[in-house]
Amino acid sequence: MIAYLKSDAAPKPKTIAAAPAKPDKTAGRVTCSIAHGELFLHLKEKRGERLRLRWDEGTGRERELPAGTYILTGYRRVAKGADGAPWIWSTTSSEYARIEVKAGETLDIDVRDKIVLKTGAIVRKGKLRLSLAFQVEPRLGTTLYRNGKRMAIGWEGLDAKGAVLTDGTMRYG
Repeated sequence: MIAYLKSDAAPKPKTIAAAPAKPDKTAGRVTCSIAHGELFLHLKEKRGERLRLRWDEGTGRERELPAGTYILTGYRRVAKGADGAPWIWSTTSSEYARIEVKAGETLDIDVRDKIVLKTGAIVRKGKLRLSLAFQVEPRLGTTLYRNGKRMAIGWEGLDAKGAVLTDGTMRYG
């Protein structure tokens, strides 16, 4: 699998990172609540032709797409931590949402900017099983990166007095 990914056999998405100099009247425009990051999508009938709409800080908000129905498969947000380190959270799904881009119109896409943490615990036969999940949206897998590396998410199980009973590192997937 790694050899396949490194081989360039998988087509790279076409990146659209700016508004066109001369707008096309047969196309629509897309804006997004992401200040710095990307949306990943493809035309409904052209699954193999992936697109990436990219926004960098200080660039215009509109991106132009041919009119049509698109499948939004995820997005990536980029931010800086208090220490200046780059943080990224990346989401993915086979079909997060369908969007309709109409000629001459602007579609505003608002994506969540908060990560939800869900925890659970079950006791069976005297054994404690803990679950930990974080995600941005219910149907999107979420991965966190800091300084370009996937983050290990540590956790602790505490008793009623706050003493650590167990701890570990969450596995992705």
